[in-house]
Amino acid sequence: MYELILYIIYNMTLITVNLSYYNQSIDILKKHLEEWNKFPEHIKKKFVFFIIDDCSKIPINDILKGYNFEDLNIHLYRVLEDKYCNIAGVRNLGAKECNTPWMIILDMDTVINSDTAIQVVQKAEDNINDNIVFKFNRKVPNIKNHVKNNQIHPAVCLIRKEDYWNIGGCEEDLVGHYGQTDPSFWYKSNGKVRIVIKKSINLLYYPEGESDINRDTKHNAKLFKDKVKNKNWSTDYIRFKWIKLL
Repeated sequence: MYELILYIIYNMTLITVNLSYYNQSIDILKKHLEEWNKFPEHIKKKFVFFIIDDCSKIPINDILKGYNFEDLNIHLYRVLEDKYCNIAGVRNLGAKECNTPWMIILDMDTVINSDTAIQVVQKAEDNINDNIVFKFNRKVPNIKNHVKNNQIHPAVCLIRKEDYWNIGGCEEDLVGHYGQTDPSFWYKSNGKVRIVIKKSINLLYYPEGESDINRDTKHNAKLFKDKVKNKNWSTDYIRFKWIKLL
């Protein structure tokens, strides 16, 4: 029986990458696709890839028209309502659609290469029954003195789907203003998961992958403080229309 369980674990689709996309350049998007295609075949088969377009000006299916997805288990989604800073909603949509035990919350500015993918799969296989969340380091290619080089990413993580929802998902009351999506999620995670920092597992960080948005946090900082005080966390998830494109 133990051997059968191991066989199932090592041969199953294991991780869904939930990549949020919002008006970034085609070049940074292609960096993700190019790196995914470089994964060794036995690693690539462990992954499902979601790209969730948060109502960008040019729909993701138009941007990637003609791109060959034959070697990737990839799915495209599009949010149909342009809600400002809908980070929480997009992540919740990815978690809702996820059908693998694990998922990676991934931002456009951070790219997973083959070495990282191999290490991540190993962590997922070794901890399939553990409520552990892994957070990763960032390396900025060719800019060693960049402020985010060799710094842990605040959002990107490997997390089991059941743990994501046990935490309560991302707080969609924050949508409409910038900030506090990550702090609120990790605050709610206290006592529910063990967070493990892996400085030795590196994400490639590309500054041009960040969205050009207003980053004033005042409104959401006040809202987060109120929610911590009153424990009035929302469970109203995915407050927008969306479609699956692929």
